[in-house]
Amino acid sequence: MILLDGEITEINTPPNKADQFRELTIWVPETGEHLAMTCYIHDIKKAGLEEGNKISIKIEKKFDVDSLTRDLLKPQ
Repeated sequence: MILLDGEITEINTPPNKADQFRELTIWVPETGEHLAMTCYIHDIKKAGLEEGNKISIKIEKKFDVDSLTRDLLKPQ
């Protein structure tokens, strides 16, 4: 699991489906990089997210062992 703290630096309207989505740009000081993610506008409004808000991002890597095994054993 990875836990990153960041700050929302921009909220933009993407060119397609602008009525449904917003693109968040998040500055992550730990990595020195900006992270862009697209979210439903309803979720952003519900959470009350705005530029300048501090947020935490939790990343969990999960994988399906059975699927991985099938892919490794699949004839090519």
